Amino acid sequence: MPRTRNQSPSTRQLNHLESRETFHSLETLAVLGANKVSRASPSGATASSLAVLPGVAWVYYKIMAQHRRMTVDNVLDEIDGTSSDYEGLESDDDDDFDATQQTTNLQLQQESDNESEDEEEEEPTNGNAVRGQRREYRWLKANFTPSALDFTGPKPEPPVDGATHTPLEYFRRFISTEMIDNIVQQTNIYSVQKTGTSVQTDHKEIEKIFGVYFHMGLVRMSSVRQYWEIETSYPPVSTAIGRNRFRDLLTKLHVVNNLTVSDENKQKDKLWKVRPWLESFRENCLKLTPEENVSIDEMMCEFRGKTNPIQQYIKGKPHPWGFKIWGRADPAGILYDFDVYQGGTGQRSALGQGADVVPKLTESLKYNSNYKIFADNFFTSMGLITALNERGMRYTGTVRKNRMGQCALLQEKELKKKGRGTIDYRVDQNHNIIAVRWYDNRAVSLLSSVTGVEPTQQVRRWVKSKKNYEYFAMPAIVASYNQSMGGVDLLDSFTAAYRFKLRSRRWYMYLFWHIVTLAMVNAWNIYRREHRLLGLPKKEMLSRRKFQAGVADALINVNTVKRGRPSLDDSAAAKKISKVVVVNEDVRFDNIGHWPGKCESRGRCTVRPTTHNKFQDTCDHMAAQSHMVCHTDSCTSNLQLTS
Repeated sequence: MPRTRNQSPSTRQLNHLESRETFHSLETLAVLGANKVSRASPSGATASSLAVLPGVAWVYYKIMAQHRRMTVDNVLDEIDGTSSDYEGLESDDDDDFDATQQTTNLQLQQESDNESEDEEEEEPTNGNAVRGQRREYRWLKANFTPSALDFTGPKPEPPVDGATHTPLEYFRRFISTEMIDNIVQQTNIYSVQKTGTSVQTDHKEIEKIFGVYFHMGLVRMSSVRQYWEIETSYPPVSTAIGRNRFRDLLTKLHVVNNLTVSDENKQKDKLWKVRPWLESFRENCLKLTPEENVSIDEMMCEFRGKTNPIQQYIKGKPHPWGFKIWGRADPAGILYDFDVYQGGTGQRSALGQGADVVPKLTESLKYNSNYKIFADNFFTSMGLITALNERGMRYTGTVRKNRMGQCALLQEKELKKKGRGTIDYRVDQNHNIIAVRWYDNRAVSLLSSVTGVEPTQQVRRWVKSKKNYEYFAMPAIVASYNQSMGGVDLLDSFTAAYRFKLRSRRWYMYLFWHIVTLAMVNAWNIYRREHRLLGLPKKEMLSRRKFQAGVADALINVNTVKRGRPSLDDSAAAKKISKVVVVNEDVRFDNIGHWPGKCESRGRCTVRPTTHNKFQDTCDHMAAQSHMVCHTDSCTSNLQLTS
């Protein structure tokens, strides 16, 4: 509320310390009624009103005015003897009274001013009060009793048939046949738009592309070409599809028709190139039954280029450059919902940028089911917790100091003096939210509507000064947060393993392949969850490496006819497949054991195959068939062996 000229000294916010005489002469020592509605004028102050702890009021006012910019009316509210949150001012020894220490023991209560409704303003997002505002939070050091916490939402169930499915079936829950059919159609259209001729791909060929991509993640090489080169050939890749065909398809993969997207949508949505792919995968993730405890955090899709409009830099991340993705996952790393961040909109909301993400990602959860939401201090605010309470969802998260609704907890310096394991807390009586500050290596602040301080746990910490381990108290809210918060980070670590980095000039293709990797990780996590629900032995559970290999082999070989003309004689033995092996130069010139010999079957000469054929001469050391005349040259020439 803006300041007016006729504003009385008792209602203005003091920007400087009043003298002690001025303090006692102001309207601040008026009689406080039982309902605290009316205040007497300075001329009407009685002797009894001037005798209300004048010394303590002055000391308390002097301290709090410096740190909290409190008005003198606020001071009277804080030291009012009838208030239930006043404690700690009596002392057995008046000579040892420490004003600073006693201030930390005062449980500060924010009461409501009796202002008219037209003078009330909304609370700022950082929780700081403004003039004329109704104070929404009332903090007391009281016992915290959360409301009903019984989870009433749907729970994951084991498969109906009582057995796990194949890796390919789990993968197709997230990358469906309809999604691949769309890629086939749009890739053929895009190839015509780009080159004038269709690439003529089909469903099976796109599946092979995905299978080859997963095989490359299992056996990483420095470049794509190496998987087909003679020296470093990797058969699961090189025999699945030709190198040139693979590279040609990579340059033409597409998921949307450029000509059917309006200019308005292109301006509005920076991800329109991959929007159908993102939405289809998100819909498949939303079909999953979520766990009771879920966490919301950010993950990164690694990329650093010059032409994309949504690239972000986040300091401290393993890959600080890339695309930022908001995700909701459970402690096991199963992804249920996500949203790719496209940059700020320029509009400031009531909750703030970080807090706006949480309601959006929890919109699909069933209301009034007591889902437990966990997030870090980027998202947490008092306004967010109250908004989730209205949905019937509970929240726990770390919080920044300026978002705690003016909750006066002990400062970090004071906690450090008391030692490691010190706990301080307050409970908001209006919304039943607890604020906890715990000192470990440093102070950490948390807000929660579901978990309080009790029961505390004993945690072991290394004490450097004593060079020994000691046990310290840890509140229950910290243990609950640590147990349920790391789902998105775990998912991020899963995606980093067994992933091949395909390079592209089209920046949105990095998001495309990141979604493919997320689909593989989610499929494996769902397989593990069903394996546990069925009570199967843990040793029979497939590792991520074996699971991905199974998906890759199935994508390549299922419904696939081997290349080449089939044999007319089914009873005939399979022909021996010849492969070219480059002779090692060190072996060629070692001059040891290069003796001519005889082999059982006839063959062509490796040096002059068109001239010398149907002979039985070999080199014993290199197992090379060569004509006797060519034997000397075969061991000292640039020879390629055929076996």
